[in-house]
Amino acid sequence: MKAITMRQRASLLRCYGEFLHGVVAIFSKLVLPLPLSFRERMPLTRRVAVSVSALCFTVLMACSSSLFAAVPVPQNFVLIRGGEFTMGSPVGESGRDSYKLFSIAGNETQHQVRLSDFYMSKYSVTVAEFRKFIEDSGYQTNAEKTGKSVVISGGKPWVKPQVNWRHGVSGSLRTETEENHPVLHVSWNDAVAYCKWMSEKTGKTYRLPTEAEREYACRAGTQTPFNTGENLTTAQANYDGTYPYMNNEKGVYRENTVPVNSFAPNAWGLYNMHGNVWEWCSDRYRGSYYDECKAAGVVTNPKGSTTGTDRILRGGGWGDEAQSCRSAYRHYPTPDYHNYSIGFRVVFIP
Repeated sequence: MKAITMRQRASLLRCYGEFLHGVVAIFSKLVLPLPLSFRERMPLTRRVAVSVSALCFTVLMACSSSLFAAVPVPQNFVLIRGGEFTMGSPVGESGRDSYKLFSIAGNETQHQVRLSDFYMSKYSVTVAEFRKFIEDSGYQTNAEKTGKSVVISGGKPWVKPQVNWRHGVSGSLRTETEENHPVLHVSWNDAVAYCKWMSEKTGKTYRLPTEAEREYACRAGTQTPFNTGENLTTAQANYDGTYPYMNNEKGVYRENTVPVNSFAPNAWGLYNMHGNVWEWCSDRYRGSYYDECKAAGVVTNPKGSTTGTDRILRGGGWGDEAQSCRSAYRHYPTPDYHNYSIGFRVVFIP
C-alpha cells in the first residue's frame, strides 16, 4: 500500500475529527441534558442505551483530543477562521488615491472574497529566527548576492554596500537587543526560501500568506481604514507620526523598528499588522486583477494573478506615513527587491 503524505494524514485526521465533533454534538444535545430522575424512570433497555451513549460520548471526546494532538499547532501561531469579507477600500477612503503621488497603480477596487481556515504567525519573522535559517541552510540572500541594500541615513534612502539581513535600518549591524525585531533587507525570494526550509525541516507546510489572507487577518472583522478604527495612532503602531492620518494629531517618529510583540494585538491576536515592516505576500501583482475578481462575484481562496513579475507587499513600515498603513494599501516591487523596511510573516497549513 502506498504510504500517505503528512499533509494527507493531517487532512484525514482533520476530517475524522470533524466527524467526531459532530457525533459528540448530537450526544450532548440529545442524551446528556436528560434529568437523572427522568432517566431512572426509563425502562432498563433505555437506561442501558443512555449509559452506552454517555460512554461513547466520553470515548469520542478522548479520541478527538488525541487526534488533534497528533497535529500540533506551532508556537506563536493563531487560528484564523475563514469567512467572507469585502476586500479593498471604498472609493471615498482617505489615502486611497495616494498612489498617484508615486506614479503607481495600486487599485483597491472592492470585491467579495471567501477564505478557508488558516494559521498565521502572531509576529513578523525575527532576526533571531532568520539567523537560524541561514546558519542551518547556508542560504545566501539577494542582498548578500548583490553585496548591497537600501538603507536610511540622514533621513534619505541610499544604497549601502555590504548590507544584508544582519543589519538594521541605517545599515549598522544589529545588536543582541534587536534579535526580537523583524528581520530586514529580505526579498520575496528570501522569504519563500525561508518557508521552504521551515517546511522541509518540520515536515509541515509553511508559506507566505496570500494577499487576501493578509488583508482579512489584518482587518480582523473590521471594514474601517485600520483595524483600530478610523485612525491609527503611534501608541497603536510604529510609523512616521509626523504624517498622521487625515487631520489627526501628530505622533512620535521612532526612526527604527520595534520588537515584534510591541503594542496591543488586533482582535484576532496578531501583532503589528499595521506599520513596523512591510510584509511580503505570495501573490503576483497585475493592475486589473481586482476588477476581474469583482466581475467574477465572490472569489474563493484567491492566489493572485497568474501573470506579472512583481510581488505584493502589505502593512506599511516604520518610516511610512499613516495612510500607507491602511488595511487595503498595496505595494508591489520585484521579487528580488529588499530594503530597510521590508520583512515578512508566515502562514502554517496543517
